[in-house]
Amino acid sequence: MFAAVLFITEIYTALGFNIYTEPVGNFTNDDPLFGQTIIQSQDGLYVPSPTSGDVFRCKENICTSMNINDVTKGLTPIASVASRLKDDEEHFLVCKQVQTRNSSTEYFNGNCTFISDDHKKSKIYPVNLVLELQNPNATNNNNNNNNNNNRYQASRMSQDKSRKRRAEEDDTIAEDAGTEIAFVLDGSGSIDKEDFVRAKDFISNVMKNVWTTCFSCNFAIVQFGRDIRTELSLQENNDSNSALDKVKKIKQINAITKTASALYHVLTDIFVPQNGSKKNAKKMIILLSDGEMSGDTRNLSDVLNMPQMNGITRYAIGVGSEVLNKSKAIKEMIEIAGSSERFFRVSNYAALEKILSSLENSIIAIEGLQKGAGFEFQLAEAGFSSHITRDGSILFGAVGAYDWSGGIILTKNNKEPLTFFNASKEEPRFSYLGYSVTSANTDSKTLYISGAPRYNLTGAVFIFNGNNQDILQGDQVGSYFGSVLCVLDVNHTDYLLVGAPHFHVKGEEGKVLIYKLNKGKFEKEASELRGLENYVRARFGSAIADIGDIDGNLIRDVAVGAPLEENDAGCVYIFNGFEHGINKQFSQRITPSDFGFKLVRFGQAVSVMPSAENKQPVISVGSEGVITFFKTIPVIIIKPAIKVDHKIIPLDKQNTEDSSKFILKLTICFNTPRGDIKSGELPIEYKVDLDSGKEQKRLEYSMPQGGKMSFILKNTQTCIEERDLKYLGCSDCYSPIKIRVNFALIPSSTTPIRVLDAFSPTEATEEIVFERDCRDQQCKAEISLNTSKLSHDIVVIGSSQTLDVKFNLMNSGDNSYMTTLTLTYPEMLSFKKSEGGTCEDKNDIHQIVCKLLHPIFRRNEQTSVTISWQPINRKTNGTDSITAHLTGGNNGSEVLDYKTYSFTVKKALDVQFIGTVMPNRLNITEEEESSTQLLNFNFKLQGQNTYNAKITVKITIENHTSKSQIIIKSIQPKNCTWPSGGKNMKTYQVLCTMTKLHEINIMAETHIRDIEGTSERIIAKGKMTFNESIYDGTNIRTRHQQVDVLLVKLTVVKSTALIVGSSIGGFVLLIFIIIILFKCGFFRRRHKIDRKQSTN
Repeated sequence: MFAAVLFITEIYTALGFNIYTEPVGNFTNDDPLFGQTIIQSQDGLYVPSPTSGDVFRCKENICTSMNINDVTKGLTPIASVASRLKDDEEHFLVCKQVQTRNSSTEYFNGNCTFISDDHKKSKIYPVNLVLELQNPNATNNNNNNNNNNNRYQASRMSQDKSRKRRAEEDDTIAEDAGTEIAFVLDGSGSIDKEDFVRAKDFISNVMKNVWTTCFSCNFAIVQFGRDIRTELSLQENNDSNSALDKVKKIKQINAITKTASALYHVLTDIFVPQNGSKKNAKKMIILLSDGEMSGDTRNLSDVLNMPQMNGITRYAIGVGSEVLNKSKAIKEMIEIAGSSERFFRVSNYAALEKILSSLENSIIAIEGLQKGAGFEFQLAEAGFSSHITRDGSILFGAVGAYDWSGGIILTKNNKEPLTFFNASKEEPRFSYLGYSVTSANTDSKTLYISGAPRYNLTGAVFIFNGNNQDILQGDQVGSYFGSVLCVLDVNHTDYLLVGAPHFHVKGEEGKVLIYKLNKGKFEKEASELRGLENYVRARFGSAIADIGDIDGNLIRDVAVGAPLEENDAGCVYIFNGFEHGINKQFSQRITPSDFGFKLVRFGQAVSVMPSAENKQPVISVGSEGVITFFKTIPVIIIKPAIKVDHKIIPLDKQNTEDSSKFILKLTICFNTPRGDIKSGELPIEYKVDLDSGKEQKRLEYSMPQGGKMSFILKNTQTCIEERDLKYLGCSDCYSPIKIRVNFALIPSSTTPIRVLDAFSPTEATEEIVFERDCRDQQCKAEISLNTSKLSHDIVVIGSSQTLDVKFNLMNSGDNSYMTTLTLTYPEMLSFKKSEGGTCEDKNDIHQIVCKLLHPIFRRNEQTSVTISWQPINRKTNGTDSITAHLTGGNNGSEVLDYKTYSFTVKKALDVQFIGTVMPNRLNITEEEESSTQLLNFNFKLQGQNTYNAKITVKITIENHTSKSQIIIKSIQPKNCTWPSGGKNMKTYQVLCTMTKLHEINIMAETHIRDIEGTSERIIAKGKMTFNESIYDGTNIRTRHQQVDVLLVKLTVVKSTALIVGSSIGGFVLLIFIIIILFKCGFFRRRHKIDRKQSTN
């Protein structure tokens, strides 16, 4: 059923660039595949309805059937259409695929209808052409390979013979019932979840790979555990994606292994007519299990001997040790398979892929299509793609030839000879060469071009010239590079556009690559065409179409479809050709939301047709079941010319009493170098900005004017009337006065309707300059940076010091206009402040820009600028620099001076080195034979090691004694190195390296036997070092420490006689004192007092 809706409108606001996004026509068909392909005709479009098999010839307001539908058994939907337009001639070709079977061999090839310019229909059977190529007696049918280009030539069979062969083959189709394959899947509890998923993946891979070669193979899946369950029936194979999805969603049953019951279920519930089984179909059972049968009430031998099992080929796959290591399990598996040759064994489920190929070959051999038998042209699908060249020759893509390596068939004007192009029989299978076909022309020959989107997985494009071939390789696995081709003539040079719609960054964004024909070879251009980045699922490049010259620059333009953008709504991008190729920036993007339609996969096909009214192209876009037409609008380029009678303001007018009397005259003309209006009117809206970019204007209109103004552009009138401008004087007498004009077309429905070119500017500028006060015409300023210098030659990161550069600048030459000092500094400096001048820090590019006495640095004037930075911790190479550029604008942009300030960069190391020993004195007496004491040497690093300097501490312990020994017992931290083993040495050296600050503790044991003289010493010397080229240690007070241990010998003096003599002398003296006291009455006086008291 066909429905047509027309939208005749001229709403200017619906315009993106020069394509109305309000459709002028819309055709709908019940066939969802209608709109999948669109090709140009002489006066409209050819639009196939693949499902019905018919083709419609469409114009803007009508679509009519061409009545080329054939009702033939085994015929599939339309695969390809092609047309050729040359002068007033038109040729059309449509190809369908037909499935036939002869004996045990299937054929799948094209059934094509060719319509000549005189509307005569003729049949072309590429299947017969390729069958003729298989004839051993055909010329050059020995697969000669010349430069990897197989060429076959054969004569065409007569059409009567072709019809007879096809009639015979059609009769045999019903005789073949195909092959039915039942997987019996073990879902018992002994199988891990991960292994069960691997088993499902294995079954899915078998199904997908078999389906690529066997059209009549159907699968069923039965899972067994505690229950027996049909997971996929033979009736659910029509939709392969749905069937594979069902396999993916199978849930494991678990529990026991009821193998016999599962096989019984296959015989009674799967291979039965009511569930889709065919009586004459070849049948196969494949069991996949990890162990022997358990918990089953049925007897395995009874099931295997049932009458229904006769004629069924059985395979068994045993997985894991429960099968491989048990003879009973192996015997059971072989019994199920019926032969040890049909029993496959693998060590685990991950190894199932190893038997995938063997199992597939077994299935295909049963079907009668074993690959070793020669899969050459039986499933070639000749006519999968088609193309009519400029000279009338026809190209047929044969993607299935040679195990889907593919190829292309060239027949020239239905005459002999026939040519077959392919890479070689040794090329990788499944390349799909012939998926797309087109042609290009050089001065002397035709190039035949074909895409192979699965070649080496990245895809490729093959270019044949009759003698050799070139290959353009894709750059990403799975991108489907080469699936879409378009040859575009840009300025008399052929460009090849190659679609890679599955190219992925985050999803399937897609892209189009561009190749330019140069000396007979296509060379890759640097630019690529892409859609908007925010759509990760777009498949940009699914359709590429030459839409002619829609913008009027006499160079052809291109449309690219992205049918999955905006959640499958789709869109179309327009790219315009220009003198040097194709503009990589799209000029317009059209989506269904632009015109309020709900369409699916809009942009899956794009084409162009001439308009019947004014020959202005009409763009047609296909979506699911719909064709939509869009009108294009003529493009005009407008270049305003701004004329001012005074382009220089003289010195005597700049800032004098006469300044206000200085009048300038302004004229603006709107010239149209392309797209003249010829007749009628074109309204233009424009705005003039006097002294653009300045807040304080130096020009104004003598008579007040509004903001936006309008002008009617006519073929006879292109200039506005002259206007007077008044000069207001200047504070900035250097920068030019810019007069800027912006313009646009006023929306209008009057004719002729035009649109401004999207890539041409819509503004123009004219400058009025100031005469300069200079001594000569060179106007040279003389300003030097020689006196400037850094405040420090060494910059320490982590210190509080700043790095300063001071500039004392004097102009000893002519006035310098717009003098600028630009400092570029390294990342390890952070701008702190500036003094003098007007400076701006551009931290993102590490530059400071200072304006020096803007706008004019006058002769003999001076200025000073000081810039300060704070060092910060960033990676450096030990040295860095600041560069200064002093520039002026007297003669454009000129460099007045240049200087580099280099400095050394170090990082602060703020630590202190301290050493102690406990005890620091050891005593021994003369009578002691020896003494053993412990010493603890301690060296500390205190402070901060912010930048992780590698510090090395070397401690030397020197034993300056004659008979004493010192033995080191332990050292902390443990990463220090020292002579171990407790050896008695005169000198020990301890070496410690650290970034974290630690105490170094050395425990030593001294054995003092004797001391020569009164004292001896043990000395410990510490020295810290670091890389002084990287780190600064200015704040370190000392880097050396020495601690001494004094060993003292005490003398013992013996004085027994002296003590005894002193004691006796003292005793005698005491007696003598007592006698004297007695004689003096000391003792009697007290006695008298006591007696007197007693008497009283």
